[in-house]
Amino acid sequence: MNRIFCFWTGTNEMSENRKRGIASLRAQSGCEVVLITADRVGDLVPAADLHPAYRHLNLAHRSDYLRCYAMRHQGGGYADIKPNHHDWTPYFDRLAASPDLWAIGYREHTPGSVSNMYTSSKDLGLSAPRRAGAYLHRKWLQANHKRLIGCCSFICKPGTPFVEEWWQEMNRRLDRLLPELERHPARVPHERPGDIVDGAPSRYPVPWTHILGDIFHPLGLKYTRRMSRDLPPPVSGNYR
Repeated sequence: MNRIFCFWTGTNEMSENRKRGIASLRAQSGCEVVLITADRVGDLVPAADLHPAYRHLNLAHRSDYLRCYAMRHQGGGYADIKPNHHDWTPYFDRLAASPDLWAIGYREHTPGSVSNMYTSSKDLGLSAPRRAGAYLHRKWLQANHKRLIGCCSFICKPGTPFVEEWWQEMNRRLDRLLPELERHPARVPHERPGDIVDGAPSRYPVPWTHILGDIFHPLGLKYTRRMSRDLPPPVSGNYR
């Protein structure tokens, strides 16, 4: 059975829109939908394998970590919890039948949807030359946005260079961030560096796109010939 992973990593109640999103995915995708909630993380990741930074991450970044783990170790589909109106079966079948393909996703439609590693570089306090490099890197990715797949829904084969490099780079970044994360863990579900939390700017150290899009999009361009961009895009409005 084809599987699509979804993640709800907090103890907060899922909204009615999100519940409808899960229901539509189960009804329309033609796949088994595996919802990993906070109390089921161990069903996917053995406790000994979970990165020590995980418990300090905000809820969105926990999902970023888990989707990479799932794709690297098991493969299959990933979907944000949003309304779904299409059958995923033909895309699973195409990926399985295509030795040269490593992933199928939806095409990034606008330059603005490209991950913002320049903002990440500023949040990380990098030097001016490194910020300039991040700015130019993002501009290059934006110029090539139609060759990228998006981060919100996709299907991956496990064990490919794409998912291996994604996994290794994400862990390198979490290793570097761990000391600051231990000092300044996330306190609210979608905390970002500098957000006002408890009356003061947050010192949570993980930029919003740093451990997903800032890795995923550059690798998507590197391996663009191994990617199909035919998966229908996710719903982008009225899903919260």
